[in-house]
Amino acid sequence: MEKLTEMLIARLSVNNPEERTAFLINKINDSIKPPQPVTAENVHIRAMYIVNDLVNSHGGQFRREDLYKLCDLLVDTPVLVGHNRSNPPLARTFHAEPVEDGSILWIKSYFYWPRSADGVNDELAMKIDSGVLKECSISFIYTMPECTVCGQDMRSCPHDPTTGEGDSPHFIYNNITQVLETSLVYKGSVKGTYITDKLASEKSKGIIISHNGRTVEIPVPDGEHNPLGGAAVIQFDNESAVIPEIEFCPDRLAAAAAVRKGRVYLLAKSS
Repeated sequence: MEKLTEMLIARLSVNNPEERTAFLINKINDSIKPPQPVTAENVHIRAMYIVNDLVNSHGGQFRREDLYKLCDLLVDTPVLVGHNRSNPPLARTFHAEPVEDGSILWIKSYFYWPRSADGVNDELAMKIDSGVLKECSISFIYTMPECTVCGQDMRSCPHDPTTGEGDSPHFIYNNITQVLETSLVYKGSVKGTYITDKLASEKSKGIIISHNGRTVEIPVPDGEHNPLGGAAVIQFDNESAVIPEIEFCPDRLAAAAAVRKGRVYLLAKSS
């Protein structure tokens, strides 16, 4: 283990607030590439709990695996008000990550906009932080509303969508291809959406990494079921020359990633 630790080349996951802010600022500059690089002093950053895996008010539902895909599709999309595309964007989404809330999986998307030159009278920040602008919604493209009863296109099958749970007829957003924008709205179709200034990574059951354009969660069980035994090295099947980015690591662990001889490795160690 000591030998493997020495040859790992990567930073540990970000946990404290200052490191988290630096991580998010780097995300803006790396993902959006603004003509003038941003700093913590010249932008506001907030986050939306934008969608989850429950049935929404339209009778639609995201598959859990598609929520992970949405994390990638949300990056570099505009933030509007009321899905009104005739006005310029207020802000831009630059990062998104999955968040477990009990049995519900949410997507938490991060967005930013410039501060005013004098640092005062930032109206958007005041409206968000006071709760005036609170709920949010997403606009996206998918190919078919797949009926959960018969598996056919719900626009032509005999079943009508409901917002009930379990076996109640509803549809799955099938083959999501693009996110057009997210919006600040008076009422979101997903119950419980909200905007927050809490930017820390949320608790998760595993280590979340980004690699080759995908966001993946690697489950790490707690307590006596933890197979780490204090530390472990996990090897990925595919070959790659790209070091994965660690988006989130539970407090009980420290993690780093590396590439050696064309193989990707993740090192996890009990903290």
